[in-house]
Amino acid sequence: MQHLEEKYYRIDEGEKEELLSEEHRGKGLGVNALFGAYMVLIFSLVILLPKIYLASNIYYVSRDIAKLQTQENLLKEENHRLERELEDVRFKYLMMNLN
Repeated sequence: MQHLEEKYYRIDEGEKEELLSEEHRGKGLGVNALFGAYMVLIFSLVILLPKIYLASNIYYVSRDIAKLQTQENLLKEENHRLERELEDVRFKYLMMNLN
């Protein structure tokens, strides 16, 4: 009985070769699919690389602008302080000359 069951499960060499050759033929992408994948990749790079470059440049320029605005505000405050000191010195000079 066991000998009969083994008979149905066995495959001869020709069938093995045929199955293996079908497995190897079915694997991989076709030339058209590979070409299409490369075209999608190239198109994506053409679209995305300039966007990344521009976004990066905008970030660095805006960072520089913020730094310059901070420096401008500091210089304006210093200018106001110096103007007040000058006004105080003028006032003291006038007071000394009036006496």
